[in-house]
Amino acid sequence: MTTKKNVIIFILPLIVCCAFILCAALGMLISPESFHKFFSATRLYREIPPVGPDKSYYWDVEAYARMVVNPSCTAFYPLWPFLVRELFSPKTVEQAAYYFSAISSILFIICNFALFWVFKICLKNSYLVFLLVLAFTLNPMAIFRVNGYTESIFTAFSILFIWICLPQQRIKNNLQIVLLFLITFLMATTRPILLQIFFATTATLGTMVIWEMLSSKVYSWENLLRYSRKYNHEIKISITMWVSTILGYSIYGMFCLQTRGDFFAPFQDQKHWGKKLGLHLDLLFLPKSLLFDLLGLYLPLTVLLIAIIFVYSQVTQREISIFKPKSIWWNILFLYPPLLIVVYIYFQIKKKSLFKVNDLIICKTTNLLAGNYIFWFSLYFTFIHSVIIFFTQDRLYSLARYVFAVPFFFLAVGYLYRCIPGKAKYHTLLWLTAVSAIALVEQWVRFGQDKWLG
Repeated sequence: MTTKKNVIIFILPLIVCCAFILCAALGMLISPESFHKFFSATRLYREIPPVGPDKSYYWDVEAYARMVVNPSCTAFYPLWPFLVRELFSPKTVEQAAYYFSAISSILFIICNFALFWVFKICLKNSYLVFLLVLAFTLNPMAIFRVNGYTESIFTAFSILFIWICLPQQRIKNNLQIVLLFLITFLMATTRPILLQIFFATTATLGTMVIWEMLSSKVYSWENLLRYSRKYNHEIKISITMWVSTILGYSIYGMFCLQTRGDFFAPFQDQKHWGKKLGLHLDLLFLPKSLLFDLLGLYLPLTVLLIAIIFVYSQVTQREISIFKPKSIWWNILFLYPPLLIVVYIYFQIKKKSLFKVNDLIICKTTNLLAGNYIFWFSLYFTFIHSVIIFFTQDRLYSLARYVFAVPFFFLAVGYLYRCIPGKAKYHTLLWLTAVSAIALVEQWVRFGQDKWLG
């Protein structure tokens, strides 16, 4: 039995890697420039340069590559270029960009196997884990895990983070705190996550305490303090992450203070991208960017609401009648979430439809989610990215990349899938993965044409 499990853990991630390579190969067949661009160590000559060739050939990778050749304080964070500079000492931007892509590709393969192993520990269902890792690897934002962006190394750190926080882990409390401090510090020097960590950890602790109070049905300050003490260790690891993220940014901030005279220069630079507080309600219907950005806006909130409804039903022992569509045609509506939500709410209210429907059954194992720290953290960490971009940008640029190119969202979805009995629940995941794979092929075509990828 052990040998069979080891074979599964090796074969299934290998199939996932091959599926990604197949999508990349199809994109490269359609657009041979993407093949040459991906494997070339030099910038390709364009007979007809695209608009803004200085920005569109490597996009953000070029900014990181310039930091490798000439360390400086920018809106981009220092760990990724620091590693390439120390490992390879490239002399030109093109060399640095090539090494970024090479390291990303290696990390991509390693992470697929590691993620499968970690998901298998927490979800205990090889088929579900296979589908989740497949969805994570074949979505169009997965191209960022091999083309030199920070998604590759951030995914590696995220997998370690998830593994350390798993409820099944038997790591000693002090060791867990030390490991989380180190991994969160590295994450904080890879990309801006300070606000995200503060929100996700605080919201997670608050949610877990609320479930305890709802379960006891005793609402008082004494009870609140008592349940807070129950999660004393979770509070410690949350504070640890706050300190490590602050320290991680502070090191870069001090460098910025010395070189540019501004401790918060990276945040100031983001204003040049048009980031400022505002309310753009039109983004609820049109992302003004790739369609997957709209999914990045709606799906984290949708999954969060479903999780709250599921757990509330189990914790309070109240039966909640949830409309469950039976027709496969509902899957098409996932391509445009605003319409899906409107139609679903309508049928939830009416409970009458031309489609075959019944009420959704929830497993009692949902109770285990109430106190699952990594589950709620994953949900809130994903959700806050959507909120930040919605309220600071006039378009949803890069939102899908923050949601679907790192594993937190897929972990949360996996936990929710375990709450629903039967195999019919996998149809939607399979459908979305198939559509995503087609979009991934298109991404490789766009990559060869130096177009915006997300």
